[in-house]
Amino acid sequence: MKRSDRAASGRSEAKLIRMRKQTPVELNTQLNKAKEVSLISTEELCLPFEEPEKERCDRSVDSISKLPQDILVFVLSLLPLKEAARTSTLSHKWRCLWSYIPCLNFDAQKKLLDLQFTDENLKSERQQFVKWVNRVVDSYKGANLETLRIRFNLDSSFQCDIDRWVQFAMRWNLKMFELDLSDSYGSGIYSPCSFPQLSDGPEENFPRVMFSNSSSLTTLKLIAVNVGGEALECFLTNCPLLEILVVEYSHCLVSLRVVGASLKLRQLEVCMCNYLESLEVSAPNLESFKYVGPWLSMPLKNTPKLLETYFGSEFGLEIIDNFFLLSSYSSQLQKLILDLEVDFMVRIENQGSREWPILPNLKELKLIVIAEGHSSLIGFTSLIKASPSLLKFTLKLDYLDMFEQRALRKVKRFPHQQIKVVELAGFVGKPIDMELVQYFHKNAVALEEIIFDTRKPKYMGTIFEKKQNAETIAGRECANGLRSKLFSGVKVTII
Repeated sequence: MKRSDRAASGRSEAKLIRMRKQTPVELNTQLNKAKEVSLISTEELCLPFEEPEKERCDRSVDSISKLPQDILVFVLSLLPLKEAARTSTLSHKWRCLWSYIPCLNFDAQKKLLDLQFTDENLKSERQQFVKWVNRVVDSYKGANLETLRIRFNLDSSFQCDIDRWVQFAMRWNLKMFELDLSDSYGSGIYSPCSFPQLSDGPEENFPRVMFSNSSSLTTLKLIAVNVGGEALECFLTNCPLLEILVVEYSHCLVSLRVVGASLKLRQLEVCMCNYLESLEVSAPNLESFKYVGPWLSMPLKNTPKLLETYFGSEFGLEIIDNFFLLSSYSSQLQKLILDLEVDFMVRIENQGSREWPILPNLKELKLIVIAEGHSSLIGFTSLIKASPSLLKFTLKLDYLDMFEQRALRKVKRFPHQQIKVVELAGFVGKPIDMELVQYFHKNAVALEEIIFDTRKPKYMGTIFEKKQNAETIAGRECANGLRSKLFSGVKVTII
């Protein structure tokens, strides 16, 4: 056994040994409570217990191994998958226990983040990841698999393995299935794997009859996987409890109908499916809709409970030009996110004088922007003005080139009575964000907190997240100056 494996095994063993201070009855009671809240950690299970003096002297008694198997399996399900598997070295009884856990989480995104910025061999890591998943799938002995999550950057050279994993998933009455093959930035790849082709014959690799095992599925996420509308509509038809559907970076998705009076769907995301030509959404329980992609005629037909929308790419630009398309939902929206690239600047430069439709119940507005050095966001202040109930404004700013030092444009005075929190991520202290600072200083009369986050949003979650350069240092210095100059009575957070 490698030294690292022995150390990891020791850590897992230590977590389990800490629970020996409890009697089986007390631990069983604690575990039942944990099942009710579903949020308890292994440390929380280890409550102190006053042992009799005689028992306290004998630390070698392995009382935890005497617990019923279903309780031990539940304990293991609280550990990361690799740590759970390492407990197989503890004793003969523990050797196969990990293979019964109801959640298989193959999430290697952290490793992928490290690979993206080093000289390590991605090809080798892909092969190791695939071997890991295959080994666990082959060893699995559980009777009730509820969650299967696979997250790593894989291309079409692993198509046979992907087919096998999907077939494995469809054999179980899963509640959650996620297949995310994107890179560390959450982007697609040049040669993505495909979702298995549907077939009518029961002897084929992926017969439609397999969907009969999906009646409990509530969450389906397919990212950087080529999946067509036919397969997605089969899930919608055969999964009456489906609440969350996420599809990203599918090159073969051309048409999709999410339609049905009985749909339980609450959250729908369709992103960067660049060949999509038709999307129709009629879902009476839908609360959150995200669409980033090519321009389509308005896809929302019947969504009376819609509260949150996220629009980006070409469709986001069209929404800016044709905001009346949301007029049917303007009175019910509570959260709006606009994800816009540099091209939108041509359209927004003169928006300051434009009247947006009133969004009376909008509580949160977020702008995700990739801008050029001369750009201005002052046009969006009229959208803020049109949102009288707005409580939080967030800007996530990335840029293509250095921002210019130009004169600040004047902002109009129109006091806003509700805004309490402003967050400026990617803050550089240049005109593009200083104009917004000036606007909120003049108009946010109820402001309680302003957050200056100098980190670049595109590096969030990567090893470069805390990297300092001239722009981040200048942004931090500017924010420190603003703390006392403009926001003396407001909580100022600088990151």
